[in-house]
Amino acid sequence: MSTIVVLNSEYASLYFHTETKIVHHKLYSLLDSAHLREVLNEGTKLLGKYGAVKWLSDNRDIEAHSPEDTEWINTHWLPAAIDAGWKFWALVVPDDVAARMNMVEFVESFYAMGVRVMVFVEVEDAMRWLEKQDR
Repeated sequence: MSTIVVLNSEYASLYFHTETKIVHHKLYSLLDSAHLREVLNEGTKLLGKYGAVKWLSDNRDIEAHSPEDTEWINTHWLPAAIDAGWKFWALVVPDDVAARMNMVEFVESFYAMGVRVMVFVEVEDAMRWLEKQDR
């Protein structure tokens, strides 16, 4: 599978898998608001540029998002990502219970906006599920 590395830092990595048209991010423990927004905005650009509809979020290494980031994600980023064509989300959840609880909010709000969501504990399972999803 051919993969474009879009971002790679101590905060996050962002990839685009060209054959499956999957946007894929991995967030790291040093993540801050500015880098979170950069990753999500760049991923949204990939959706539009390549006509992609699938996103894999590897959030295993992060803690809960701040209330400000949660609000930004729900009010600014989510509508933009949906407008860019986003339809399927595979979420790999963190071990941290508080972070998992924070992810529940996103699962519910994204689903309510029409994004089909599945939650995983392993990246490989998430990728397999996304690869099976059709437009």
